[in-house]
Amino acid sequence: MENRLDRVENRLDDMEGNLKLVKLRQDNMARKLNDLQLDVKIAEREIRRDIRDLNDEMETVIEVMKMNELIPG
Repeated sequence: MENRLDRVENRLDDMEGNLKLVKLRQDNMARKLNDLQLDVKIAEREIRRDIRDLNDEMETVIEVMKMNELIPG
């Protein structure tokens, strides 16, 4: 009986070790996911800024073309 309980205890210890490893991996993945979400938000902000800059530049080009009568204005 004692031997059987020792084997069960050893198996439970192994399972506890495996569970700790799974928790560490899950924490690591959660951190990576948070980092990825931040990277995406930063990229979206930069893309919006680039689009706004391009729109401003296009408006400037259009106004210069109108002033030089290259397009109707």
